[in-house]
Amino acid sequence: MFICMVTIIVAISCVHEIPLTPATPSTGEPGTGTGTGGTGSNTCDTTSFSYSTVINPLVQTFCVSCHGASTASSSGAGIDLSTYAKLLPYVTSGRFFGSINHSAGYSAMPKGSAQLSTCQVTQVKKWIGAGAKNDTATGISTPPVTTACDTTNFLYSTTIAPLLQANCITCHSAGNPNNGGIDLSTFANAQAFALNGRLYGSISHAAGYSAMPKGMAQLSACNITQFRKWIAAGAKNDQATTTPPPTTPPPATSNCSPDTVYFQNTIAPLIGSTCSMSGCHDATTKASGVVLVTYANITRYVSAGNANGSTLYTITKSGSMPRGSIPRYTAAQLAQLQTWINQGAKNNFCTSCDTTTYTYAKAVAPILTTNCVGCHSTASAASSGGGIDLSTYTQVKVYATNGRLYGSINHTAGYSAMPKNLAQLPACQIIQIKKWIDAGSLNN
Repeated sequence: MFICMVTIIVAISCVHEIPLTPATPSTGEPGTGTGTGGTGSNTCDTTSFSYSTVINPLVQTFCVSCHGASTASSSGAGIDLSTYAKLLPYVTSGRFFGSINHSAGYSAMPKGSAQLSTCQVTQVKKWIGAGAKNDTATGISTPPVTTACDTTNFLYSTTIAPLLQANCITCHSAGNPNNGGIDLSTFANAQAFALNGRLYGSISHAAGYSAMPKGMAQLSACNITQFRKWIAAGAKNDQATTTPPPTTPPPATSNCSPDTVYFQNTIAPLIGSTCSMSGCHDATTKASGVVLVTYANITRYVSAGNANGSTLYTITKSGSMPRGSIPRYTAAQLAQLQTWINQGAKNNFCTSCDTTTYTYAKAVAPILTTNCVGCHSTASAASSGGGIDLSTYTQVKVYATNGRLYGSINHTAGYSAMPKNLAQLPACQIIQIKKWIDAGSLNN
């Protein structure tokens, strides 16, 4: 969902006055039947695509009449392409190629004239794919081309940061109004998108993510491997002056009794995910005049010590509630509610944190069942769960793998904070889920 993921429409009012020479067959583009457009030549060699001899002449001929130093503000929408330095940001962001290629979401350029020939578009594409270098001696120097890529090197300072700078930050910087809300110019921000899965998903062109860099060739397999290894190693910052302190997980402790059902730990999340969501018994909707968002509200329908005489228990036991597509309470959930009421319906809680236990069966599934499945079940996903079903391992793994599960429960920027309209999960449970995901999201 992200590097340079902004769809940019270049609005330019200038009509080019340079006439195009009719296309003639090209010896450099066999079988295409396309020529050189307005260059005046009847051949086009797609093996030649240097900036000085091919790209700059094209830009000067077809673009600079509007997008020049003196014309950009009046007729070029503020876009000046008259020099390599000024052209490069639009090349890096994908806007230059998107426009001359007449790609969807871009203004077709040259405006008011025929599209550049297939050969010319190919020359530009090859130049960009080769790094959009400036071979002019007086031009801006570009990094030397290396023939090898070492996947054993993936430090942030020497590998990741330069890759982000070269491929992403032209769009995704704090000062760019078209950054799509994504700023990758600092380590902290880059790490956040690395850990939530969006960075790797986009550069690897994974399903469900916007392929990045937008409008450019995909990063090399080696560069993608470097990103993957950096992220797998914790997406750390090796720069000593800015390395964040390591996070120490809470120790494995518990004061919870296995014989007691606690309101804050079990009953409140259960009711929150099955009864008090928007459209039902929340403070706004108040379906049938019933609100179930606080302990005081809930205990109005409870007779402490007498589950069978409590409306909350009898109505859920009968299956009358929850209504609609929300799943009815399971036998285990009914037993928890019954036990809590018979034990006095106390507003109690306990502290339990064992981050060494993070299997799907013992940790992840129970957390999701209590806090999420009310909305995100097979039956309710379409109506109240945004189409997301978390009721089975197979479905959960999809969202664990693409980063959306952790991004939401961790309240990471760019994700919907979950559980919706309820308190964030305890830090221990978030750590358990993250460890399970990091270990491969196994069905264990």
